[in-house]
Amino acid sequence: MYDFSLLSDENVRALIIALVLFLFAFISFVVVALYALIKTTAYSKKHKEKLKLICDVAYFHERGKRENQEDSLYISPMDKLDESGLVAACSDGMGGLLNGEVVSKFVTDSLSENYPYRFDAQQENSRIITGISDKIYEQYHLSAGATLVMVHIFDDYMNFYSLGDSNIILIRNNRATLLNHKQNYITLMIKKLADGGLDTTDAYRDTRAKGLIDFVGNINCNVQKTSRPIRLIENDIIIVSSDGVTDSMPLSRIVSHIHFDQNATGIARTIKYGVKARKNPRQDNYSAVIIKMKRSYV
Repeated sequence: MYDFSLLSDENVRALIIALVLFLFAFISFVVVALYALIKTTAYSKKHKEKLKLICDVAYFHERGKRENQEDSLYISPMDKLDESGLVAACSDGMGGLLNGEVVSKFVTDSLSENYPYRFDAQQENSRIITGISDKIYEQYHLSAGATLVMVHIFDDYMNFYSLGDSNIILIRNNRATLLNHKQNYITLMIKKLADGGLDTTDAYRDTRAKGLIDFVGNINCNVQKTSRPIRLIENDIIIVSSDGVTDSMPLSRIVSHIHFDQNATGIARTIKYGVKARKNPRQDNYSAVIIKMKRSYV
């Protein structure tokens, strides 16, 4: 306890002046800080669309219960983003056929050799993929094949290309959408049953359900592609993956596991460990490229 009565009047006045000056300085600091925060927020909102939308990229490449790693990934050079965009692809060698790992690696190596791709040339890019498929057919005559999912992102837009049953997933506002149609028998059977007004549950019981009706290695394959580019926005998450990911982590489960503020590396780690945690005794190989769109001044 201090006895201020022992201080002289002159010292008391000095203390009061010092306290007043401190309060004035503190209030001034708070006002300036609030003003700066308000102005920065207003500027960011006003110029948000002028900031560049960039790709934050990560991947994982894991072997499941198979003897060989039959998934193969491709990510285009990051230093070419501004001029040629980002190309990311996943190819999954078809189980039960020959040389799955060799064929999937041939697919991604061929994509790399053909880079860069023209963003507005979807038909031309599809022909390149068809050419890769025909080369595999000429060597193996349907005894080997692979799936392919590929995205091409340039500025704020994305095109995709797909063969088989791997995945291109877009997560926006905590909702996941599978962008490509799986080219397998179950998709064909469901469509036929639905068109005939019949119950589609029988399609899931059919032993041929997961068999592919088109793939890389088929002659004159039918490449799925975007007719018009998809507009991307900030915080969109794109997952380009083999079906080993979604066999253990359905779309709803993936969304529930990831967090809005995670970067691509964090999302990749979360999904990878989410698949591992399922401890699926028949776990297929599981691989994915994760792309998160974010704004930057750079």
